[in-house]
Amino acid sequence: MTVQHPRKGRKLAQVHVGARQIFLRDGYAGASVDDIARAARVSKATLYSYFPEKSVMFREVMLHELEEVAQQSPVQIDSAMPAQAALPEMARQIAQWQYSDLPLCLLRVNIAEANRFPDIAGKYQKVLDDILYDVIRQHLDRWVTQEELVIQNSLLAAHQLVSLTGATLQERLLVTAMPPEAHAAHIRDVSAEAARIFLASYQPVDGRQRHAAKAC
Repeated sequence: MTVQHPRKGRKLAQVHVGARQIFLRDGYAGASVDDIARAARVSKATLYSYFPEKSVMFREVMLHELEEVAQQSPVQIDSAMPAQAALPEMARQIAQWQYSDLPLCLLRVNIAEANRFPDIAGKYQKVLDDILYDVIRQHLDRWVTQEELVIQNSLLAAHQLVSLTGATLQERLLVTAMPPEAHAAHIRDVSAEAARIFLASYQPVDGRQRHAAKAC
């Protein structure tokens, strides 16, 4: 879906920047038109000349942000890499993306506003399917074909891997502040453990035995 801007020009760009800042910070319910006008450095009259209702502005800004996110998958894995080597890096990339600023803000806003804006929630889920779950599934299917993994439902397994990488990071980021260096270390530790658990669940028994023998 392409976002159709009602007008073009410098003021509209300012409005988008200001609205993005406030909506991602405060959500729809918490965002005031006064705050958006201040952040955009325009008058409320100018704001309303572009968007007669706050809901119209919110929908356009959120759909635009989702289009930006949809441009590239956070999972960038060489298709020649075997599962044993690729999954720890894949888990790290997923965790790094999940808890970077924009994806985390979009998650918060979509959870809060899914009932009020079901079309945005649907677009959000479609973007996640396209850039995350489907990409992971394709890698998993390849490793299954190469007999590196044994998986009956690769899409479900993709969801499980994403859940494993976010199991404790979400609590840490939503509840407590964390300095950048501790945040990076936590992502590294949790993603490594997520990959280990995933491989232990889906790697063939003889594959796990070979890996254990090499480690010794």
